[in-house]
Amino acid sequence: MVFALWAAVLVLTLLTVLNLVLMLGVIRRLRDHTQRLDGLYERSGNPGLGLEAGEVAAEFETTTSEGETLTAASLGGRTLIGFFSPSCAPCKELAPKFAELAAGRDGVIAVVAGLPDQMGDLLDLLSPVAKIVNGDVDGGPLAKAFGVKAFPRVFLVDETRTVLAAGHSLDALDGVLTPATG
Repeated sequence: MVFALWAAVLVLTLLTVLNLVLMLGVIRRLRDHTQRLDGLYERSGNPGLGLEAGEVAAEFETTTSEGETLTAASLGGRTLIGFFSPSCAPCKELAPKFAELAAGRDGVIAVVAGLPDQMGDLLDLLSPVAKIVNGDVDGGPLAKAFGVKAFPRVFLVDETRTVLAAGHSLDALDGVLTPATG
């Protein structure tokens, strides 16, 4: 009887040690993948992330949530454009800061890309301060015009669609965007 108990304890101990070793391997692998993804996400000059400063956005035509037709020719002066997705944690962190920056400005567009039933919070936050464009899951025509493949993404463009500043955070706009007036 004692031998059976010792055998059971030994088997459970071996299983516990094996489980611990496997979990440490999984954690190490996840850390490695996280570092690799962070490196891809932050690498500048990667054409897969979107247009960079100095590049010109392609022609586009889309409709805002208010039914207004928005075209490349309708951009007037400096326009602040933000791309967000409701399933993106960094988007949820950036959206309130974007809304604060957009308050009191003319020429602000927010593209919310995702499934309609998931957009509620972002729409409620951004609609008072920006023209809202509901993008498909891929972002729609504006995302294609600006080459956006990763969310969030912010752009400051002039009336010729030339990108003055671009990035995944509002830090990219420092020194380029003047404070809101009125």
